[in-house]
Amino acid sequence: MSFPDRMTDADITFSYGDGTSIFSSFRFSVPDRGGLLVIAPPGSGKTTLAKIITGAVPSYSGGDLSGHVHVSGRDVLDLPVPMRMDLAGRVSQNSDEMMLFSSIEQEISFPLSNRGLPAEEIGRRTDEAIALFGLEDFRGIPAAELSGGEKRRLMLAVLFAVDPDLYILDESFDELSPLWRKKLVCLLRSRCRSFIVLGSHCLAEYEELGCPVISIEDGHAVPFRREEIPLMSFPEHSGLSCLSVSSLMLQRRHRSSAGSGLTLSVPSFSLREGECAVLTGDNGTGKSSFSRVLCGLLQENEGSVALDGRTLTQKERKKSVAYLMQNPYEELFLPTVLDEARSTGADGDEIEAALALFGLEPGWYIAEISYGRAKLVQAMVFYLLKRPFAIFDEFDSSLPYEKSLEAVRIYLERGCGVLVITHDNAFASAMPGRKMRIEGGVLREY
Repeated sequence: MSFPDRMTDADITFSYGDGTSIFSSFRFSVPDRGGLLVIAPPGSGKTTLAKIITGAVPSYSGGDLSGHVHVSGRDVLDLPVPMRMDLAGRVSQNSDEMMLFSSIEQEISFPLSNRGLPAEEIGRRTDEAIALFGLEDFRGIPAAELSGGEKRRLMLAVLFAVDPDLYILDESFDELSPLWRKKLVCLLRSRCRSFIVLGSHCLAEYEELGCPVISIEDGHAVPFRREEIPLMSFPEHSGLSCLSVSSLMLQRRHRSSAGSGLTLSVPSFSLREGECAVLTGDNGTGKSSFSRVLCGLLQENEGSVALDGRTLTQKERKKSVAYLMQNPYEELFLPTVLDEARSTGADGDEIEAALALFGLEPGWYIAEISYGRAKLVQAMVFYLLKRPFAIFDEFDSSLPYEKSLEAVRIYLERGCGVLVITHDNAFASAMPGRKMRIEGGVLREY
């Protein structure tokens, strides 16, 4: 049975202190125990919306906010941030910014302790959330040792343990494997809570949510116009230089747990300049670890990485292979987009051209741009560094398909060999070149 006073409805107007308008009478509603899907490009205000509802904006950012957001019959905008925890909670698109403790068990139990729950209840909810998201083997492990997808599952486990009336999932399906995306759909539909899912492009799994879809244009809620993956032509040439791997074996053990980790075998792998290849696999199977070996950030246990038949040292790999990490903020350190561009040593004309290619403004502050735009800055930086090979590790998450495809095309057009890592089957199908997968601890072409 549905109760009208438990419906979420909102009408908000918000601008930052510098006068930048984000929302102008932005209206939406979410039925009790139902959902709303918001699909909009980076910079349109999705994350700001999530932070307004949960209280981070404008409490910690400043700005002018008016209107209302009713959740379970109460206007959360009238409540202090700590009092909103029972009503609304969010999973950030940047998992790292929400992690504080030395074990995933502590990450989950801390907000429950903050609510003053009895120890027995905290233990029960923590155990249930760990099991719900398949984290049993990582219970005492620091979040920093998890893969990107495992971190995302951890943040979802925290939200499900707290169990507010309204769940807000900011790009939370991204970085999850297709298996876990389907599981998340089932969990949301069975949870008997209202939810808002924020995304940059329409994943196939969203169809199974069966909820209304809106977008954001000029600060207003508008009907969503279904996005198709654009047809894009890619260069077909490949250069002579070839990056190759032979009989590679990688073993990683969690520092805090000798009995867990991963083992990855790569019998052979090759990538030529100007060629595109796609790598898929479940969360935690070793895709990012393999990437770190290729770019020199991680040492293999056995085997070798070579360029044109000559074995490369780790230092040499760093100069040959660009690695666009899942979290762009791990590779962005300077105040503005222009500062990041200048740090590459490129000249003014090259920087100006690269800014235009990736649709970036030089004066944007890195700390203030969206997660998706930060990924475009990351792509621009490595483009200016001119590595002959590049790895796009789940670059498509938090970006519209068109932007992701265009970035890959730009690299290929310059003759760069590109390895694309993704969990999105539709995006993988749109990519040219060979397809590879890690399964059962082995990387194979299929």
